[in-house]
Amino acid sequence: MKERLTRFLQQEQLTPARFADILGVQRSGISHIMSGRNKPGYDLIKKITIKFPELNVEWLITGKGLIYKESLSPTLPEDHGGETQQKPISEITEIPEIKDPNTHLDVADIRQTIHSKSLQADQREILKIVILYTDKSFAEYHPE
Repeated sequence: MKERLTRFLQQEQLTPARFADILGVQRSGISHIMSGRNKPGYDLIKKITIKFPELNVEWLITGKGLIYKESLSPTLPEDHGGETQQKPISEITEIPEIKDPNTHLDVADIRQTIHSKSLQADQREILKIVILYTDKSFAEYHPE
């Protein structure tokens, strides 16, 4: 399972430390799982499924099926040894690239773009938008 967890983190472009923070668990616990010292328990798997509902839990536990649930993530037809590659959910919505961190964002336009694409996909609602800057700072937007 450690190999599948590693693959998932790569797909989502997450470090083990950031993954631990998202799940609300100790970083050392994730580190021990990634090194093979420990195996993930039920509580950790449950937290993963809550925070990443697009992840196919059967794939995570057994390796069977696709990494993401088919209804939530489109697949990319690329040849990787017979496997189908998938984009992380975070890459599905197209957001214009902002090169200057001081650029004023029209949050309403970004929200409308994301919201309309999200609704077309599966009727989910946006909880928050996080903007990450190259200086490792970030800004959060919570829609009303």
